[in-house]
Amino acid sequence: MHSAAARREQDILALWDRAAGRARRQRDDALFTAAGAAPTDSIGAGNAALLILRTKLFGAPWQLRAACPACHTDCEFVADSAVLADGLAPPADAAPPRIALGDNELTLRVPALSDLAGLAAAPDRVAAAQSLLTRCLGDATPAALDQDALDRIEAELERCDPGAIVAFALDCPDCNHTWQAVIDIAPALWVEVQAAAERSLLEVDALAREYGWSEAEVLALPRARRAAYLQLVGAS
Repeated sequence: MHSAAARREQDILALWDRAAGRARRQRDDALFTAAGAAPTDSIGAGNAALLILRTKLFGAPWQLRAACPACHTDCEFVADSAVLADGLAPPADAAPPRIALGDNELTLRVPALSDLAGLAAAPDRVAAAQSLLTRCLGDATPAALDQDALDRIEAELERCDPGAIVAFALDCPDCNHTWQAVIDIAPALWVEVQAAAERSLLEVDALAREYGWSEAEVLALPRARRAAYLQLVGAS
C-alpha cells in the first residue's frame, strides 16, 4: 500500500510526463486537463481547478515571488492555494453578462479556456487582449465601439469572472513601492511540477546507479528511508 506522499509523487511524475517538452499552450492544456477543467469552463473556473490540483499535490501553502516594478527586488510571499481556489470560480448558473449601449443591450460571453488557444499567435499582450475581447462580443466588433463602451465591457467581464486574473497586493521591502502582482496560475504550477519531478528523477538515478534498484523500487521507498540512502551515497 503506497503512502499518500508516494501517490502524490507518482501523480506529479505522471503530470510531468504529459506536459514536459510541450509548447506553452499545450503544456497549459495538459495541466487544465489533469485538473479536470473542460474547454468550455471559464478562465476563472480553470484557475480554480488548477489551484485545487496544486493543493492536492503540494499542500495549501504556496511560495510565490514577484519582481518589484520600481526597483526590481525579488519579493517572496506566501498564499494559500486552497483558500484562493474557493473564491475564483464564478457560479455555474450565472446569467450571461449584458451591458447597455444606448438603446441597445449587448449580450457578452465570459472568456472560456478554449479561447486561450487562439491567443498564442498574438504578437503582444495588447493584441492578445483585443483578440480575446472580440471573441466575447457576439455580433459586435471592437471597431464599432468607443473607448468608454470597451472599458465598460472589460469591467463587466472582469466582474463576472474575477478569477480570470489572479493578483496580489504587494509592498516592496526595499523601496516601499506598492503594486498588484499578477500571477499566471498554469506557469506557476508548472514550475513546481517540473522542480518536483526533476528532484524525484535525480534521486531515482542516484539510487539506481548505486544499488541497481528500479524506478518503481526507489519511488516505493518511504521518504525518510530514501533520504537516508541518498545521504549514504552523497546525493542528498
